[in-house]
Amino acid sequence: MHAGLCVVPPYIILARCELPATDNSPPEKTVTSWICTSSTAAEMTAKYVLALVLTLQVSMSLCQGPEPSKELVGIYSGHRDNFYKRLAVFAEHLQEVFSPVVNAFHSDPRGQAAKEHADAIREKPEFKAFIKIVQNLAKEAEPLVETLRSRALGAYEHHLREHIGPFLKDSIDNIKVVLDEVLPAQKSA
Repeated sequence: MHAGLCVVPPYIILARCELPATDNSPPEKTVTSWICTSSTAAEMTAKYVLALVLTLQVSMSLCQGPEPSKELVGIYSGHRDNFYKRLAVFAEHLQEVFSPVVNAFHSDPRGQAAKEHADAIREKPEFKAFIKIVQNLAKEAEPLVETLRSRALGAYEHHLREHIGPFLKDSIDNIKVVLDEVLPAQKSA
């Protein structure tokens, strides 16, 4: 069975199928077809060099983000320090709340055994080496984290601050009001 220019298998019902339409337009010229149709190795090398240079330019432009202003860094640092103060006050509050439970646990024979076991683990050289590795990793990651933070703040200031800055500031101010009630930055008297 023939339908136009192509052979149709007998199990296909032509009434339910669209026949392939052909237009006599020239083939589309794409980058891939342009690269594949070139004839000499020198042309291919030049095209690959051009593609590599463009790729490197894009990757370098992504690596060098805008620097944040001192004002934005100050605002961010203030929010960060305030949050850390809130966490410290919360940790002190938890310590006060749970100190009777911990003291009762230490007076119990099972609690005494658990404390001795924890002390024994703390004294093992493997545990000390693990702690030292974690501390050194944290020290090594500090500049990377600072660079990432700076880039993120720079990207925010350059691309997003004018659009969402006022909304974000209002949201932070509203959240601060709730946090002052629930998780204050200063220890209440």
